[in-house]
Amino acid sequence: MKKKTKRFFSGWIFVVSFWAVMGISIPGATEAIQFGIPKDEEGTRIFKATEHPHYSGQFSIKGAQATLVGSVQDQSPWDHMDYAGKRLIPVSGIIDIHVNEQTNTGLVIAEFNEGTDRYRIVFDRFAETAPFQDGGIATRVYEHGDSGNGDPLYPKTWLYLAGWGKADLFKNGEILYKDYSAHFMVMERSRDPKTHQVHYPEKKTLPGGETDPAGMEVDLWIRSKELNSKNLPPYEVFLHLYWDEVTWR
Repeated sequence: MKKKTKRFFSGWIFVVSFWAVMGISIPGATEAIQFGIPKDEEGTRIFKATEHPHYSGQFSIKGAQATLVGSVQDQSPWDHMDYAGKRLIPVSGIIDIHVNEQTNTGLVIAEFNEGTDRYRIVFDRFAETAPFQDGGIATRVYEHGDSGNGDPLYPKTWLYLAGWGKADLFKNGEILYKDYSAHFMVMERSRDPKTHQVHYPEKKTLPGGETDPAGMEVDLWIRSKELNSKNLPPYEVFLHLYWDEVTWR
């Protein structure tokens, strides 16, 4: 320990001792001296964001290195989950996420090119359809797989941040889909970085999800109300992208 650090702790202990002699209590003084030591049965549990006194709720995240799962031009039947990683199309495009988790407001913009067409997704209406969605934007929650939250289309994954609501899709500046259901996830990496497969579904031997917590991605989909059982997922329209390079700002 450096001399300056030793002097700091010696001084702090002297102040605490002096105030104690004078009968003056210091709320949290004991905890302050023992900072970093879990209290009671706290252990290593993950705290809710709102349990942090300086939590702003404001997130600013960018995704790059985009991949389109399937094609916008696909004719039914199609598979836009593609667990096998055989119909993935690298596309130029980014996603910008600027949202406030506490107020359930903000803006998500995703842009990408496929062929000569330019697409733009505007996702700015957030609302929950289940309690775990926390008003439309949520952080620090498990979803999908056997988590009990959401559908089983994805493996169980830890969501650093996610949003649910309505979005619009523009093609070459013209509206193509309006008020479609939408969902974004800043999540654990779901695809094998070498084979691009999603190891799901598979017989589980461990309680976690079939994702890789050593990596991160951003997923986004928009879908129609109309169903089509020939497709996976079973919707008439299901546009699905993900971004492998994630930057928090």
